[in-house]
Amino acid sequence: MRALVICRDNIGDTLLTTPLIHALATQGHYRVDVVANSYNAAVLALNPDVATVFIYKKIHHRAAGESRLAVIAQRLKVMWRIRRTDYDVAVIAKSRWDRRVLKWGTLSGARRILALGDQSHPAITDLVTPPAGGEHLVSRFHRMLARLGIHGAAGPLVLNAAPAQALALSRRYGIDDRLPAIGLQISARRVLQRWPEADFVALARTIAAAGPCQIILLWSPGTADNPAHPGDDELAARIIAACDLPNLIPIATQSLDELIAAMQLCDRVVTSDGGAMHIAAGLGKGIVALFGDSDPVCWSPWQVEHRILHAADNNVASITPTQVYKALLQLAPGLTRRG
Repeated sequence: MRALVICRDNIGDTLLTTPLIHALATQGHYRVDVVANSYNAAVLALNPDVATVFIYKKIHHRAAGESRLAVIAQRLKVMWRIRRTDYDVAVIAKSRWDRRVLKWGTLSGARRILALGDQSHPAITDLVTPPAGGEHLVSRFHRMLARLGIHGAAGPLVLNAAPAQALALSRRYGIDDRLPAIGLQISARRVLQRWPEADFVALARTIAAAGPCQIILLWSPGTADNPAHPGDDELAARIIAACDLPNLIPIATQSLDELIAAMQLCDRVVTSDGGAMHIAAGLGKGIVALFGDSDPVCWSPWQVEHRILHAADNNVASITPTQVYKALLQLAPGLTRRG
């Protein structure tokens, strides 16, 4: 049997789909293909449960000099390949279906289409209504599988860093395996999820003063005014200069697979809720997760050791460096290296 999982959303949403993909492949014995976009597809590249990743590009993600026509032509080729494949089921991996993502399900010609949502549609054969109360998105996705006779709790996220790439980064930046490596991931898309740069500086100095360690600084690459992918190069430069610490190791990851490899080098990670947080969870890292205006019930790190700091006013700027440091010590007492 063949299943098509449609992951049209962002990096974190796609990673939260991987327990569903694993259950389809191992318990349901489906050959699982995935529709992903050029922005999120790298998190599926080394996933052993995925047979084929159909990658399309959104118009606003096109490269410099790449025409809209070229992007559309490439998407039509992807659609044609999907249409030619005989699918038993298509699963819409979105907290609530919408017409843009549903079109990929109908395009597949699958005999059954599973989706989450409150409104029915003639094309959706199996509509699962989300619960009225809070529920983690992984659990919400997993409940759809009961319609296929697949039961049981969802497993961990599935994500693998390329060993050669992680090793190359380790050598390039002089990572010492004998010392604990604490990752500080400073980027967040949403304003109320952005922790102030002064607080990152204060936290880095506190960690450095606690004993021998390495502090790996991570951020979204590029300039803040990039319309397709706003980056934090300027913010990172200011933090690096203000810290002035010999054990602060900035790793300027230029691609998603590089970020995954760099995150693999960390023992523990401090980050706001977002795609990078779920990458850390997929790699099994302990996480101090900063939540502003997002819901930790739905988006918390899945099945890894973590501490959540949720700002009472829904703004992470209200969380203090002292609070974050205390939470970090709960994950790594004395900042000693684990495993």
